Amino acid sequence: MSLPRLLVIDDNPDFGGHQVMAAYAMEGIVASEQWEVLSLLHPDNHKNRERLESIQSKYQNALFDIALAHTRSRKFQALRRYAEGAALRGLAQQISSFKPDLILVIQGNIEQCCSIFRLQGKLPCPLLSYIPVPHRHAEMGAKLGHLRDWSCRSLYSVPDGFITISKTLGDMLVAYGAQGRIQIVENGIPLEPFLNLPTKSEARRQFELPIDAFIWGQIGRIEFKQKGQDCALDLFLKRKQEHVDEHLVFLGSGPDESALRELTAPYPNVHCLPWTNEPASLYAAIDALLMPSRYEGVPLAMLEALANFVPVVATDRDGMCDWLPAAWRFAYRDLAGGINAMQAVRHADEIELESLKARIWQRHSVADFQQNFNQALLEWL
Repeated sequence: MSLPRLLVIDDNPDFGGHQVMAAYAMEGIVASEQWEVLSLLHPDNHKNRERLESIQSKYQNALFDIALAHTRSRKFQALRRYAEGAALRGLAQQISSFKPDLILVIQGNIEQCCSIFRLQGKLPCPLLSYIPVPHRHAEMGAKLGHLRDWSCRSLYSVPDGFITISKTLGDMLVAYGAQGRIQIVENGIPLEPFLNLPTKSEARRQFELPIDAFIWGQIGRIEFKQKGQDCALDLFLKRKQEHVDEHLVFLGSGPDESALRELTAPYPNVHCLPWTNEPASLYAAIDALLMPSRYEGVPLAMLEALANFVPVVATDRDGMCDWLPAAWRFAYRDLAGGINAMQAVRHADEIELESLKARIWQRHSVADFQQNFNQALLEWL
């Protein structure tokens, strides 16, 4: 008996957080040996191809092929797709040759990988979108965001279904015009790096941090527009007027790294650490995590912190609303609200925090995510 065929399309040249999770999902799909899979990729996305080729090598008995997509995602793709006649004909031929039972499009946001939407009504099977960050461009602060949103306004009604990562984000899709079925598959994280962490004192010595201070941390890409490291610094400096014993640590890299180092240089209680591929030990060193982000989806750093009994102060947005107590959240760029949330987290309820930690360890491993994602796909058969 032949297996059902799954066509996966990601014609985006960039490799971001949603592709990391998509690669985990792909490994679970391939490992299940319940599908024959063809993945179509952008030729310049070498990281994505390397991740998928490693899966291909690991599961050599599985029916899993990788090829180049004829289409290519770029900015204003919702408009550009109307000038992609040859590329769309090539994509249509790839679909016709493979004869899929389900098509899965990996979309960071609704504009990415939307060329196939022009084939609506001509596809041989349901079209499903994996969209962890369904925000509009204007919300994300994109250049010409309102114009790009105008060009994308009809896209939400095209897919037969969506897989997203929290109820709040599912509600956002509905508000933007999604008409297809919405399935929630919550993120999972690798828990193995947290099994044998150093003690707090050992971790602080490793990062050359003060042993006895209360330490706030922010971990991830340094980009003020989205992640808000400048806001985290403002919150810390305002709070430091009454809490002189506290320290703040930034761990990451990104386009605003130099600007952040310049801003923090006058303050000995603020530490900028270079990015490491093994950041797990920093969770053992800090007492609380700051996430003053403009938007996030469901941030993996938040899940990692909670898995390590570290409370999180975050903006009142996206998946943070589904995870964090109201007292730990504040409106974006609201310094007074942020200070109140920091005070609440400084005195966080240990029973509540233990419950959040248990939720991660019991239901949010990568294996849990993979099983739930594959089950969501199987429901379409």
